[in-house]
Amino acid sequence: MKIVIFSDVHITRTSVDRTALALRFLTDCCEDADMIVVLGDLFDFYHGYDGYIYPWYRSVTESLKKLVERRKQVYFLEGNHEFLMGDYYERYTGIACRQEMALEIEGKKIYIAHGDGFAALSLARALKHSFWYRIMDMLGPSLTWAMASLSRPFLSRSRKGYNEAVRNVFRGYARQKFTEGYDAVVLAHSHIPDVFEVNENNSVKQYLNTGDLAQYGSFVTYETGSGFSLKKWGSAGNDYFLKNSP
Repeated sequence: MKIVIFSDVHITRTSVDRTALALRFLTDCCEDADMIVVLGDLFDFYHGYDGYIYPWYRSVTESLKKLVERRKQVYFLEGNHEFLMGDYYERYTGIACRQEMALEIEGKKIYIAHGDGFAALSLARALKHSFWYRIMDMLGPSLTWAMASLSRPFLSRSRKGYNEAVRNVFRGYARQKFTEGYDAVVLAHSHIPDVFEVNENNSVKQYLNTGDLAQYGSFVTYETGSGFSLKKWGSAGNDYFLKNSP
C-alpha cells in the first residue's frame, strides 16, 4: 500500500506557477499511490457552492477527480484557508472531504489533520462556523472571493520560515495524540517539514509534518514495508533541507 500526503500549495486566482506545480506533482508522485490525502490549504481560499467550482481551481480539481476515477482513495482534509468544501465538491469529484481523519493501517492507529484546529487564537478558526458559512452562501462566490482577497493578509501568511518554537508546539501536540493511543500523527499548517520519533514501551511513535509543497517540495508518504517517510520533490527548498533536515 502506498499513501501520498501533501499540503500548503496555496493556489490563488493568479498563481499560474502554483497551479502548474500541483498538476506536475499529482502526475509525478500520485499516479502509483493507492491513497492520496490533500492535507489542507491546497487553495488559498475556498468555500463550496452548489453547482460551482472556482474556474482558477478547475484544472487541479479535474486532476484529483481523475485519480478518483482510477479507483484511488482521495481525501481532502480542510486547512485554515478552506471554509467547507461543500457537498457539491464531494459529489462532483468523488473526493471525501473531512476536517480530520483517523485510520488504522497495518495494525497502527494514525491521526491526520491540517493542524490549525488546536491553535488558541486563530481568525480562520473563528470564521469556521455555520453562521459565517451562511453569510458566504448569501453573498455568493464573487463577493465572497472579493472579501476573502481583502482579508487574506489577516488569515495567515502563506510563506513561512523555520521557527523552532512553532515546530515544538506541533511536536507537543503530537505527543498529546500519542497519549490518546495513536502510533503516528501527520500534520501540516506550520510549513515546517518535520519528523519526530518517540520510543515508548519498545514501540516507536512518529510525528511527521508535510511542510510546504510549493516552498520546499516536501510531502509525506506511507509504504508497506518501510512505513512513513518525509520526502522531497523537485528542486525547491534545497538550501532549507540542507540546513534544517530533521
